[in-house]
Amino acid sequence: MSDSEKDLVIATLTKRLSALEAEVRSLKAASPGVPEDVLVAISAAVSAYLGNDGSVQAVRFAPSPNWVRQGRRALQNHSIR
Repeated sequence: MSDSEKDLVIATLTKRLSALEAEVRSLKAASPGVPEDVLVAISAAVSAYLGNDGSVQAVRFAPSPNWVRQGRRALQNHSIR
């Protein structure tokens, strides 16, 4: 492949990339964002449907003390399951 052919391929790919970036920008502007909790619920449903057991990769603290309290209650539950 000669240098002029490489330059042509690079120019073509650059134009295609610019067009795709513009399309992504317009799609992002046209659609409202999906709330995080909805995205997590959909991801969990798809994962369960596909049979993926999954594992915890990261944990962050919830801003509400009620969620913290409920989480502790669930962890400290000594009943037989």
